[in-house]
Amino acid sequence: MKVHKCAAVSVFAAISIALLGCQGMKVGLQNYIPSFGIKIPLDHYAPTIAEGLEAYKEKRIYLMNFDNQANDTSTWQYYSPDRKFSYSMKDTLHNYFWYAFRDAFLKIGMIVSNMDNPDPKAPAMWVTLLSITDEQYRVRVTVQKSGVTEFAETYTIQEPSLEEKDRTPPLLEQRAYRMTNRLIDSILKDNHFRKIITAL
Repeated sequence: MKVHKCAAVSVFAAISIALLGCQGMKVGLQNYIPSFGIKIPLDHYAPTIAEGLEAYKEKRIYLMNFDNQANDTSTWQYYSPDRKFSYSMKDTLHNYFWYAFRDAFLKIGMIVSNMDNPDPKAPAMWVTLLSITDEQYRVRVTVQKSGVTEFAETYTIQEPSLEEKDRTPPLLEQRAYRMTNRLIDSILKDNHFRKIITAL
Protein backbone atom coordinates (compact mmCIF):
# COMPACT_ATOMS: atom_id res chain seq x y z
CA MET A 1 0.00 0.00 0.00
CA LYS A 2 2.83 2.39 0.84
CA VAL A 3 4.41 1.74 -2.53
CA HIS A 4 1.17 2.77 -4.24
CA LYS A 5 0.97 5.97 -2.20
CA CYS A 6 4.53 6.92 -3.14
CA ALA A 7 3.80 6.23 -6.77
CA ALA A 8 0.67 8.37 -6.61
CA VAL A 9 2.57 11.20 -4.93
CA SER A 10 5.34 10.95 -7.53
CA VAL A 11 2.85 11.10 -10.39
CA PHE A 12 1.07 14.07 -8.78
CA ALA A 13 4.39 15.87 -8.29
CA ALA A 14 5.43 15.21 -11.87
CA ILE A 15 2.12 16.55 -13.19
CA SER A 16 2.35 19.63 -10.97
CA ILE A 17 5.87 20.41 -12.15
CA ALA A 18 4.83 19.94 -15.77
CA LEU A 19 1.86 22.27 -15.35
CA LEU A 20 4.05 24.91 -13.74
CA GLY A 21 6.49 24.57 -16.60
CA CYS A 22 3.71 25.06 -19.14
CA GLN A 23 2.82 28.37 -17.51
CA GLY A 24 6.26 29.62 -18.57
CA MET A 25 7.85 32.81 -17.35
CA LYS A 26 4.52 34.63 -17.38
CA VAL A 27 3.58 33.26 -13.93
CA GLY A 28 6.83 34.40 -12.35
CA LEU A 29 6.58 37.82 -13.96
CA GLN A 30 3.12 38.59 -12.55
CA ASN A 31 4.68 39.64 -9.23
CA TYR A 32 8.00 40.80 -10.62
CA ILE A 33 8.99 44.35 -9.57
CA PRO A 34 11.67 45.93 -11.81
CA SER A 35 13.79 48.90 -10.84
CA PHE A 36 12.00 51.41 -13.10
CA GLY A 37 8.49 51.50 -14.53
CA ILE A 38 7.87 53.20 -17.87
CA LYS A 39 4.33 54.25 -18.71
CA ILE A 40 3.28 53.98 -22.37
CA PRO A 41 -0.34 55.17 -22.40
CA LEU A 42 -2.12 54.51 -25.66
CA ASP A 43 -3.39 58.09 -25.86
CA HIS A 44 0.26 59.19 -26.25
CA TYR A 45 0.77 56.85 -29.20
CA ALA A 46 0.58 58.47 -32.63
CA PRO A 47 0.78 56.17 -35.66
CA THR A 48 3.63 57.27 -37.90
CA ILE A 49 3.42 55.09 -40.95
CA ALA A 50 5.64 55.33 -44.03
CA GLU A 51 4.36 56.58 -47.36
CA GLY A 52 3.58 54.34 -50.29
CA LEU A 53 0.65 52.52 -48.70
CA GLU A 54 -2.11 53.95 -50.89
CA ALA A 55 -3.21 50.45 -51.93
CA TYR A 56 -4.77 49.95 -48.49
CA LYS A 57 -7.04 52.98 -48.71
CA GLU A 58 -10.73 52.04 -48.29
CA LYS A 59 -9.84 48.35 -48.01
CA ARG A 60 -11.80 46.52 -45.34
CA ILE A 61 -10.24 44.47 -42.57
CA TYR A 62 -11.82 42.57 -39.70
CA LEU A 63 -9.43 43.05 -36.79
CA MET A 64 -9.97 40.13 -34.42
CA ASN A 65 -8.77 39.79 -30.84
CA PHE A 66 -5.00 39.61 -30.33
CA ASP A 67 -3.38 36.83 -28.30
CA ASN A 68 -0.44 37.18 -25.90
CA GLN A 69 1.68 34.01 -25.88
CA ALA A 70 4.91 35.83 -25.05
CA ASN A 71 6.44 34.13 -22.02
CA ASP A 72 8.81 37.06 -21.49
CA THR A 73 5.86 39.31 -20.61
CA SER A 74 3.15 39.44 -17.98
CA THR A 75 -0.48 40.14 -18.84
CA TRP A 76 -0.05 43.86 -18.23
CA GLN A 77 3.65 44.56 -18.82
CA TYR A 78 6.73 43.79 -20.81
CA TYR A 79 10.35 44.26 -19.79
CA SER A 80 13.89 45.08 -20.76
CA PRO A 81 16.12 42.00 -21.21
CA ASP A 82 18.02 42.86 -18.00
CA ARG A 83 14.67 43.20 -16.14
CA LYS A 84 15.57 46.68 -14.88
CA PHE A 85 12.66 48.34 -16.72
CA SER A 86 9.02 47.46 -17.13
CA TYR A 87 6.62 48.96 -19.66
CA SER A 88 2.96 49.20 -18.76
CA MET A 89 -0.20 50.70 -20.14
CA LYS A 90 -3.72 51.20 -18.78
CA ASP A 91 -4.93 48.04 -20.46
CA THR A 92 -3.62 44.54 -21.10
CA LEU A 93 -0.61 44.19 -23.36
CA HIS A 94 -2.49 42.46 -26.17
CA ASN A 95 -5.18 45.16 -26.13
CA TYR A 96 -2.51 47.85 -26.36
CA PHE A 97 -1.28 46.31 -29.60
CA TRP A 98 -4.82 45.79 -30.90
CA TYR A 99 -5.65 49.48 -30.52
CA ALA A 100 -2.28 50.55 -31.93
CA PHE A 101 -2.89 48.45 -35.06
CA ARG A 102 -6.44 49.77 -35.34
CA ASP A 103 -5.29 53.40 -35.10
CA ALA A 104 -2.58 52.83 -37.71
CA PHE A 105 -4.97 51.08 -40.11
CA LEU A 106 -7.51 53.88 -39.75
CA LYS A 107 -4.82 56.48 -40.38
CA ILE A 108 -3.96 54.97 -43.79
CA GLY A 109 -7.64 54.94 -44.73
CA MET A 110 -8.65 51.35 -44.05
CA ILE A 111 -12.16 50.39 -42.94
CA VAL A 112 -11.77 48.47 -39.69
CA SER A 113 -14.37 46.23 -38.08
CA ASN A 114 -14.01 44.30 -34.84
CA MET A 115 -15.42 41.43 -32.80
CA ASP A 116 -18.33 43.57 -31.59
CA ASN A 117 -19.34 44.57 -35.12
CA PRO A 118 -17.65 42.14 -37.52
CA ASP A 119 -17.55 42.43 -41.29
CA PRO A 120 -17.79 38.78 -42.39
CA LYS A 121 -16.70 39.60 -45.95
CA ALA A 122 -13.50 41.38 -44.91
CA PRO A 123 -10.19 39.56 -44.42
CA ALA A 124 -10.01 38.54 -40.75
CA MET A 125 -6.67 39.32 -39.12
CA TRP A 126 -5.23 38.68 -35.69
CA VAL A 127 -1.80 38.95 -34.11
CA THR A 128 -0.14 36.56 -31.66
CA LEU A 129 2.55 38.12 -29.47
CA LEU A 130 5.49 35.69 -29.35
CA SER A 131 8.16 37.78 -27.63
CA ILE A 132 8.02 41.41 -26.49
CA THR A 133 10.94 43.27 -24.87
CA ASP A 134 12.23 46.81 -25.23
CA GLU A 135 14.80 45.54 -27.72
CA GLN A 136 12.74 43.15 -29.82
CA TYR A 137 9.14 42.57 -30.87
CA ARG A 138 8.30 39.21 -32.45
CA VAL A 139 4.74 38.49 -33.52
CA ARG A 140 2.83 36.13 -35.78
CA VAL A 141 0.21 37.60 -38.11
CA THR A 142 -2.62 35.39 -39.36
CA VAL A 143 -5.22 36.29 -41.98
CA GLN A 144 -8.27 34.26 -42.89
CA LYS A 145 -10.79 34.64 -45.70
CA SER A 146 -14.11 32.82 -45.49
CA GLY A 147 -12.75 30.86 -42.55
CA VAL A 148 -9.68 29.62 -44.47
CA THR A 149 -6.19 30.67 -43.37
CA GLU A 150 -4.50 32.32 -46.34
CA PHE A 151 -1.63 34.05 -44.59
CA ALA A 152 0.53 33.29 -41.56
CA GLU A 153 3.86 35.03 -41.13
CA THR A 154 6.21 35.90 -38.25
CA TYR A 155 7.67 39.40 -38.04
CA THR A 156 10.57 40.56 -35.89
CA ILE A 157 11.85 44.09 -35.37
CA GLN A 158 14.81 45.03 -33.20
CA GLU A 159 16.31 48.09 -31.57
CA PRO A 160 19.92 48.30 -30.35
CA SER A 161 20.75 48.12 -26.66
CA LEU A 162 21.05 51.46 -24.92
CA GLU A 163 23.77 52.61 -22.59
CA GLU A 164 22.66 53.11 -19.00
CA LYS A 165 22.96 56.91 -19.24
CA ASP A 166 20.50 57.00 -22.15
CA ARG A 167 17.77 54.98 -20.48
CA THR A 168 15.57 57.85 -19.35
CA PRO A 169 11.77 57.48 -19.06
CA PRO A 170 10.92 60.00 -21.85
CA LEU A 171 13.39 58.40 -24.27
CA LEU A 172 12.23 54.86 -23.44
CA GLU A 173 8.57 55.81 -23.87
CA GLN A 174 9.23 57.22 -27.34
CA ARG A 175 11.38 54.20 -28.18
CA ALA A 176 8.41 51.94 -27.35
CA TYR A 177 6.11 53.89 -29.68
CA ARG A 178 8.76 53.86 -32.40
CA MET A 179 9.04 50.08 -32.14
CA THR A 180 5.27 49.75 -32.44
CA ASN A 181 5.28 51.92 -35.57
CA ARG A 182 8.16 49.94 -37.06
CA LEU A 183 6.35 46.65 -36.42
CA ILE A 184 3.13 47.79 -38.09
CA ASP A 185 5.06 49.38 -40.93
CA SER A 186 6.99 46.17 -41.62
CA ILE A 187 3.74 44.23 -41.88
CA LEU A 188 2.02 46.74 -44.16
CA LYS A 189 5.05 46.88 -46.45
CA ASP A 190 5.14 43.10 -46.87
CA ASN A 191 4.00 42.51 -50.46
CA HIS A 192 2.44 39.14 -49.62
CA PHE A 193 0.38 40.68 -46.81
CA ARG A 194 -0.63 43.60 -49.04
CA LYS A 195 -1.83 41.26 -51.80
CA ILE A 196 -3.90 39.20 -49.36
CA ILE A 197 -5.58 42.27 -47.86
CA THR A 198 -6.12 44.29 -51.03
CA ALA A 199 -7.16 41.50 -53.44
CA LEU A 200 -10.75 41.71 -54.60
